[in-house]
Amino acid sequence: MSSEAALPDPVDDSGSLDLDVRTLPHGARHDVIFARLQALADGETFVIRNDHDPKPLRYQTEALWPGAFEWTYLEAGPLQWRVAITRAD
Repeated sequence: MSSEAALPDPVDDSGSLDLDVRTLPHGARHDVIFARLQALADGETFVIRNDHDPKPLRYQTEALWPGAFEWTYLEAGPLQWRVAITRAD
């Protein structure tokens, strides 16, 4: 059984593509986000919510997939950050 199977589903009850990473174990966050990124079709977007600026995640994403994703800050703290991540066409 993989560790991902035991994780709560972080998608909002509304069925949106919001991913609230605050509900995930800290060590699993990037793996879950990377899986979501890889599943996005060209032009598709999902939004992550976090309790801090996800700059390290952005740097790591850019190192793994240069130019593949566009980041748009929807909310920038101080208590919550919401970032729309779109797969570039």
